[in-house]
Amino acid sequence: MYRLIALKLFILSIISYSCGQSEQTNTVEVDYEQWRQNYIKKPKSKDTLCISDINRAKKDIANGKIVFTQEYGFMYGDIRYENELRKLCNDVGLVFDFDLISDVVFEGQTQGCYGAYMSRIIADKYGSDFKEKLHHKADSLFLINVNKQNKIIQYWDCDKRARLPNEEKRTNDDIPSISIKELDIKEDNSEYGGWPFIDLRFIVEKDSTLSHFRIREWVPHLETNEKFKDSLFIIAIDNMKDKFPKWVPGEISGVPVRTDNNVRVFFVKE
Repeated sequence: MYRLIALKLFILSIISYSCGQSEQTNTVEVDYEQWRQNYIKKPKSKDTLCISDINRAKKDIANGKIVFTQEYGFMYGDIRYENELRKLCNDVGLVFDFDLISDVVFEGQTQGCYGAYMSRIIADKYGSDFKEKLHHKADSLFLINVNKQNKIIQYWDCDKRARLPNEEKRTNDDIPSISIKELDIKEDNSEYGGWPFIDLRFIVEKDSTLSHFRIREWVPHLETNEKFKDSLFIIAIDNMKDKFPKWVPGEISGVPVRTDNNVRVFFVKE
């Protein structure tokens, strides 16, 4: 888990952020993690950011504060089991906190040295695989709590998000457009215009049924379309119930869970 996060930091340090760069080999992940651990032993004298972070970590440790860090940056670092991990850390006398990594990289300055130093202290005290094991334990507890409390999970927190029966995997919010006859909706023909659309939210239950429809976002494009919002919302719901009534539930570790989902529905005048 945290190795993947370290890899993303490595990518940020050499190029602008790109989602497509996250799939690398395990060798690269391990090499970068080891590189940073070696680097914090003797950082370059001009790397004031890293030196400052190390000194801050040493000061916290001297005051009895050892921090289990989670790197957090642009489009990465969120963890679904944060509450469980915080509790587990507290149980063993650690403090959980996020180590903010900026997407702005300055030449000669190394980010993440605070977390790296803390990780070394934790590894020396609890073992080299302690952080990874605690991540896994927290995630397992998260799933237990989800099922026990029948929680609704955001689709991005699933290992496999809910999908249509004919889909092997759902990677976007696309759904076929709806042709409208009765309502006199208009298309915005400007450069960034188009037909009106609704981002429709709904729950996919564990039994594959849909419930709790609501609007996440409504974009009329033209003011003349604004009056059709409620009517188009009802049409979108009826369309989902008629054409896409059953979905494959989202999964965490192979276990079906209730998920909050989103589809974007465009309305086109027939």
